[in-house]
Amino acid sequence: EGPRRIPFQASHAFDGSTYEIWVPLLSGGEIVVVAPGVDLDAATLRDLVERYSLTHLHMTAGLFRAIAEVEPAAFAGARHVLTGGDVVSATSIRRVLEVCPDLTVINSYGPTEITLCATQTALTDPDAIGSAPPIGRPMDNTRVYVLDASLQPVVPGVAGELYIAGTGLARGYLDRPGLTAERFVACPFGEPGERMYRTGDLVRWQADGNLEFIGRTDDQVKIRGFRIELGEVESVVAAYRGVARAAVIVREDTPGDKRLVAYAVPAPGQDGQELPSALRAFAVERLPEYMVPAAVVVLDALPLTVNAKLDRRALPAPDYAAVSTGRGPSTVEEELLCTVFADVLGVEQVGVDDNFFELGGHSLLATRLVGRIRTLLGVELGIRTLFEAPTVAGLVDALSGQTGQDALSELLVIRDHGEKPPVFCIHPGTGMSWCYMPLARYVTDPHPIYGIQARGLDGGTALPRTLKEMAAQYIAHMRAVRPEGPYYLLGWSFGGVVAHEMAVQLQELGQEVAGLVLLDPHLAECRPVRTGDGAGSPDGWAGSPDGGAALPPDEEQLARELPATLRANVHRIIENNQLLDEGHDPGTYEGDIVFVSSRNGRATTPPLAEAWKKYSSAEVREVALDCDHQRMGQLANLELAWKSAAPLLAHGGPVD
Repeated sequence: EGPRRIPFQASHAFDGSTYEIWVPLLSGGEIVVVAPGVDLDAATLRDLVERYSLTHLHMTAGLFRAIAEVEPAAFAGARHVLTGGDVVSATSIRRVLEVCPDLTVINSYGPTEITLCATQTALTDPDAIGSAPPIGRPMDNTRVYVLDASLQPVVPGVAGELYIAGTGLARGYLDRPGLTAERFVACPFGEPGERMYRTGDLVRWQADGNLEFIGRTDDQVKIRGFRIELGEVESVVAAYRGVARAAVIVREDTPGDKRLVAYAVPAPGQDGQELPSALRAFAVERLPEYMVPAAVVVLDALPLTVNAKLDRRALPAPDYAAVSTGRGPSTVEEELLCTVFADVLGVEQVGVDDNFFELGGHSLLATRLVGRIRTLLGVELGIRTLFEAPTVAGLVDALSGQTGQDALSELLVIRDHGEKPPVFCIHPGTGMSWCYMPLARYVTDPHPIYGIQARGLDGGTALPRTLKEMAAQYIAHMRAVRPEGPYYLLGWSFGGVVAHEMAVQLQELGQEVAGLVLLDPHLAECRPVRTGDGAGSPDGWAGSPDGGAALPPDEEQLARELPATLRANVHRIIENNQLLDEGHDPGTYEGDIVFVSSRNGRATTPPLAEAWKKYSSAEVREVALDCDHQRMGQLANLELAWKSAAPLLAHGGPVD
């Protein structure tokens, strides 16, 4: 290749200068010193490459993106471009490689504490670059470990925190022993006394041995009870072909109302006015509802710091009102609903065709909106109706002549049409099946979907005395809408135990059970000893709805919006269900069980799937999801569980 010729333009205080100075000097290369005060823009770079025959370039991810967007041909003539320091845009890399086919883009990763770079990967084929280019493999004399919270290595495909060890590791922070002890920890995989650096970055091993960057551990946010990795959302937004650059942050412009906001720079030829709706539709197809950005802000360029990194503090607040289509109300009812929509969403105005969820609405705000409409219009409105008709115009049509449905009824109609046998979803320990309602939007197979809810939510019905009695009551509700089988049964946590008992009783009645899907149901013989304060409950449903993490996150937040009387009824049901579960002796189901387990759930002896084999005369087919037990009932995992279970139910074979 010949000697390296590298421009020296980074600040002496920036660790990138170590590459620009020492790599050429220690390998017989040459340095081209860029005069102080010269901004390295596209025109300057093109001139430097041509005039001084530069072979290797180093620049931050932000500067690389900026030049790639303006003039990707500015890199022509160079052999290698080393970039990193932040998430590198896949779109920018593709643009540069398409224009400069003889160039190699090296995506590097490494904090200052490891002396510039720890991993890297060489990229030459624009068609082989996915939505997020990998950060590569460890360099010479460097070791990397992807570990869980117990400092144990995780398997490929599972996210963990990245730790780095090797000869380039710093000794620590000058005169800061506390911070040094926190970040430079003992390395259990090296020689005695050796340390490794805790990066705070979340990564996972890919099948080809490369590392995939996910985000920062401190980028993990919690919105309405859901834990979200901003990096995962950002990678989906950046994957849209109409986006040149993207960033995703959490904003709390209204105190107590956190929302995901995406910022996007349009790709050349992309209509900026159409980008928000198109990008949001793209995200809806690929992300669970709670991870879809509430707003998309289109910018000419993302703001950068003086070090050419994303300046998150300079990102502007979204104008939700700007999303409005502008078609105003034409009737008193539409005017009233538009006012209520705007008030709940915290925007100035809402048009009759504006989508509640596209304006920043979410499940918690949906409960408030439904309550306000019930009070103002005197109608029975279910949350399901809002999911199906999320606009003012749609709600007016839905409410015209509709009697509504009681959200506390024991049979909750989620979708009442479909050619295939219905799916009956049995409530978890809270007694409420509201968590299953969004499935109507995501399960596209023509199955009717019903939720079975506990007796006693209204406070006026005696609670069942045994789990077998409960199952018999639920079968009666089920046969009221579907007198004969076949039936599909699905249950999460406590609901899985009930669904199994229902399947046993249905077979005793001579009815066909087409499929039984159990989502992480525990068994008494597998449970660890419970601590006195209830914290040892592995199900995640026992406890007060007013407590901390007693309920699944979405149901916990939802319960806080309920009247005090209903919260008390839910607590009463939880306690009764726990007693029924402890006293239940499962029967034997004459058929296969699709057992969906939480891979990050609490380990038991024997393993849960193994223990459930005692209660099936056929096969227990296990599907493991990367979540913990409480997150199993969230939409993302319910959707994935259904997609994973469907092939097994249809064909009795392994999941693809």
